[in-house]
Amino acid sequence: MDFEQAIQELQQLHGSSTRVPGFRKKTMVDGDKLAELVDALKSALPHEMMEAQEVLRQKDSILNQAYLESQRLKSDAEDGVSAQMQAAQQEHEFKVDESEIVRAAEVRAQEIRDEAMAEAQDIVQDAQKRAYRTISDSEDIASSRRDGADQYAREVLFSIEEQLSEILGQIRRGIDSLPKDAEFHSPELAISA
Repeated sequence: MDFEQAIQELQQLHGSSTRVPGFRKKTMVDGDKLAELVDALKSALPHEMMEAQEVLRQKDSILNQAYLESQRLKSDAEDGVSAQMQAAQQEHEFKVDESEIVRAAEVRAQEIRDEAMAEAQDIVQDAQKRAYRTISDSEDIASSRRDGADQYAREVLFSIEEQLSEILGQIRRGIDSLPKDAEFHSPELAISA
């Protein structure tokens, strides 16, 4: 039985309770049925909490994926820089024999290295920004879902508290309205004072 169903049955129990003649708004309820509904409510609450924990687990998974993606992008950038540097080195060695060509090659190799380093830094920075953005977004989503789950649980618990308080108040008023010396034993009403 889920939480909403238990609340509905609690309301039905209240609605179908037997009025006590001579006592205004006093009703008798089946104590066993009331206890069964309270137990169902207690068992339904952990389910709602498990859903909130699942949201938190999803957040960790998103964070791990973002970290792995940033590591992959960084590795790709480093591999690209290494390949470009090797290409520049090979070009440089190929033209070593002629000094003017060598100087031009050295200048070009340095330009390629600078371009590769700048490109690698841009890629790494972009990957880090994406990872931070993904982490921030997932934390916002997890926080929003957690807040929503907390708010829902709070509202449900307040509703249960109000309903149980009303029912217990009715029971207490019923007990108080009975004569002090009267003995009353009912299998339907098992309430301890």
